[in-house]
Amino acid sequence: MKRIYYIARNELYSLYCSPIAWAMMILFFFMTSTGYLNFMSGGLGHFERGGEELFSARNQTDVILANLRGAPGYFLNIISNMYLFLPLITMGLISKETSSGTIKLLYSSPITIRELVMGKFMAMVCFVLTLLFLLLLTVFPLCHSLTHPDYSHIVAAFGGLLLVLCTYCAIGLFISSLTSYQIVAGIITFGLFAFLGRADRIWQNIDVIRNISYYLYLQGKAQDLITGLFNTRDIAYFLILTLVFLSFTVIRLKSAMESISRLRKFIRYAIVVVAAFFLGYITSRPKFNLYRDFTRDQIHSITKPTQQMLAKLNDGPLDITVFVNLLHYTYSDFAPSRHNFVYSFLFEPYVRFKPDIRIKYVYYYDAEPSSFLFLIHPGKTLQEIAEEEAKSWNISLKKFLGPSEIRKLVDVKKEDYRSFFQLKYKGKTSVFRMFDDMIHWPREDEIAAALNRLIAKPPKIDFLCDEIERNPFFEKKRDYSGITSSIGNRFSLANQGYDFDTISLKKQDIPANIAALVIADPRTPIAKESLDKIFRYIHNGGNLWIASESDRKDIIKPILDTLGISLRNGLLIQPSEYYSGDVVYSYITKDGIHTAPQFVEELKNEKLYYGDSIFRVALGGASAMDYKEKNGFHIRPLLTTDSLLAWNRVAPISNDSLQLKVKRLPSDEKGTFVTQVLLKRPVNHKEQRIIVSSDADFMTPSLSRYDHLPRRYNYDFGFYSMSIFSYGQFPANTIRPQTDNSYDIKMADVWKQRVLLYYIIPSILLLIGSVILIRRKRK
Repeated sequence: MKRIYYIARNELYSLYCSPIAWAMMILFFFMTSTGYLNFMSGGLGHFERGGEELFSARNQTDVILANLRGAPGYFLNIISNMYLFLPLITMGLISKETSSGTIKLLYSSPITIRELVMGKFMAMVCFVLTLLFLLLLTVFPLCHSLTHPDYSHIVAAFGGLLLVLCTYCAIGLFISSLTSYQIVAGIITFGLFAFLGRADRIWQNIDVIRNISYYLYLQGKAQDLITGLFNTRDIAYFLILTLVFLSFTVIRLKSAMESISRLRKFIRYAIVVVAAFFLGYITSRPKFNLYRDFTRDQIHSITKPTQQMLAKLNDGPLDITVFVNLLHYTYSDFAPSRHNFVYSFLFEPYVRFKPDIRIKYVYYYDAEPSSFLFLIHPGKTLQEIAEEEAKSWNISLKKFLGPSEIRKLVDVKKEDYRSFFQLKYKGKTSVFRMFDDMIHWPREDEIAAALNRLIAKPPKIDFLCDEIERNPFFEKKRDYSGITSSIGNRFSLANQGYDFDTISLKKQDIPANIAALVIADPRTPIAKESLDKIFRYIHNGGNLWIASESDRKDIIKPILDTLGISLRNGLLIQPSEYYSGDVVYSYITKDGIHTAPQFVEELKNEKLYYGDSIFRVALGGASAMDYKEKNGFHIRPLLTTDSLLAWNRVAPISNDSLQLKVKRLPSDEKGTFVTQVLLKRPVNHKEQRIIVSSDADFMTPSLSRYDHLPRRYNYDFGFYSMSIFSYGQFPANTIRPQTDNSYDIKMADVWKQRVLLYYIIPSILLLIGSVILIRRKRK
């Protein structure tokens, strides 16, 4: 051990007396400071500007250090910077000994090859610690700037950087032993760093090589460590790589001393490589891969409720089949070269908690007969179109199932011939999808909803269809498909775990096992036989969602009478410069906000981002509602009007008059009017829930758009008001705390940090380096 210490001390003395090392330290600190100040100033700017920019001011420690959402954070940039710096330092570790002839003296000394290698490696580790100390000088201002910095994340990121840079040092040490020319060693080291940093792009289309080249991808594993998500696979990767190159260096130097055959030399290297591949294979298996998220709010882990769902799937493997359509625009996301990316980005957070998840890809081609593909390829069959598409991707169509084959496995028409994921566990199946928005990929909400369907009974909502009511599947202006069944919309209830169907009471009874029955704006009187079925369903504790328009309230009156609710004569009016006079903005009450914890959190963020404290729902043609509690029901208003802005027009009014600015008449009723209520009562060991709305239009696309002012919450309110029928099981609750989202300094104070990091500390480093170099020159 003493010899290793002496070698490391002498190497460090030589290193710190080198102008290259001091120049590199000053340049390293300057570049690191620039990265820190850029990211910190950006986050501070978002925070000071406020409003919707506060969305970008969340998890600031993670954003500044790693920032995988956009440009790499300044800790991640250090890894890229080391591509340039470390080859300059490591290129002479052994090559200078070889070129000067001092290597022969070392061979003849009592120092062993292992001690020589470890001494030089320890010297480089000490130099890396010096760089990390300089990095620490930027972390102090960071912790001073943030209100609640994530210290555990910072410490973990330092540990990850140390592992990465030590691996770089081992690689540079080995390359230095291959040649007596320092420049050559530096170029080869730089090339090898570049290879390991881009290995994920090499031969990813070849199944056999794909996993090997992706495993060698150094940058990806470094990213995980710096984000604070440690796992034994990545830690083992850096340790294995470090030991491999240190072993290679020992073998290289020993071989230079011995007169042995090339075969024996090859065998030595081969043994190290085989052992490394074996250890790499074992440590990369999901069963042996242990994780630890060091971030305070566990921002890189799925939430606790989702973890609990996976824990319930403990009686066998979970199979995930990825169905990929060659003719859909999402094919590029699932091409064979993207398998490892999809695994690490989408599936690994769940494999972490359930290692026996099995993933399979099924490629197919199919399209709707009316697809545009037939228009841009006139006269060609579907197979011919698919063959052309396959050629453009340089793949064989033989790998894809044809229409007849894929339809035997799954109903791709139901999925609009898109790419989607099917979960299967003990005979149960569920689906989650890609979506038609900017995010594109499924989030934890959608995946958790699919998982939840495997362990809990999916809530099914039936829509009455006898009297031309609103439909959950049609895309007409008056229907509800956007909020209920649209599979391309991630926020539709269908993508949050719900099932929908239509029901005719003229043909069947109301099923007892449904989550709720929806009666949305019947246009013709309901038959007595159907009413009897509805009354029986209510008496037995069935949940109900009822909506009516003002000109058809008499149709729904028999049902409302049994609930103690009545709709007044007249039409609610709210004059506006921009909208029809019957568009009335009702306020969401406290009970309406607390229909779901997710809705509470969403409105809390709306207040933070947009300053909205009055949450409105736009109603079109609504009636005033009166109620009296009866039959054990407790009634709570969910929506109420503004007494100063809206009134009830009792006298008839034409549609043409509604398009003008309506004036109040003496006969108009004043006050605050209730427009939607929630009824609850205990029945048959459960809580019966009924929602009654005096308007059926508020969930249609014309009224639920977000781009109208004042801000309206029609879609969200309708979504969560329907979700109460699942009793909190759906949609999935993926709320996580946000504690690292504010600053203690102002933008006007940043200049102090700039002076410190750009001038004072570099000047001190320059002074120390100059003194050491001058003293050495005098000696």
